[in-house]
Amino acid sequence: MKGKRTIRRTLLRWRIALGGMAWWKFAVLLFAATFAAKLAALLLFGLTTEIGAEDLDPGRAERVGWFVAVVVAPLLETLIAQGLVIWIVRKALPGSFLWPVVFSAVVFGGGHQASPLYLVCMLLVGAVWAFGYLSRLDRKGFAQAFWLVFLVHALNNALAFLI
Repeated sequence: MKGKRTIRRTLLRWRIALGGMAWWKFAVLLFAATFAAKLAALLLFGLTTEIGAEDLDPGRAERVGWFVAVVVAPLLETLIAQGLVIWIVRKALPGSFLWPVVFSAVVFGGGHQASPLYLVCMLLVGAVWAFGYLSRLDRKGFAQAFWLVFLVHALNNALAFLI
């Protein structure tokens, strides 16, 4: 059916739109989608699970250091969780859009296991970033996809580091 709205069609439209928009609009939208994914995870799972003191670690930022948290970690995580994982899965399953996003989200989320709630948040954020990365990769190439997702990731970590 021509006019039938489905999730697949909606995702395809978003994928095309993300791939073609100006880089700064892409970065702003991806940054907003990151916080929407975190908010959704908190609303869906944070209300049903009690967040204890062990889930919050106020001294973590000082131990890790701002350079590692804002530059090194986003660089390596974007390179591995988005770049490498998506490249490998696309080689194994050519033509698939869903599986590279899923595997990338699982690898990204798996690296963030501070608590079950945090894991769910990072799985959703990883899916958002993988979707954005793959959408941009198809239209604009690796360099722009990588650096824009890295920039959003670094800004996200910088904001978390400051708060």
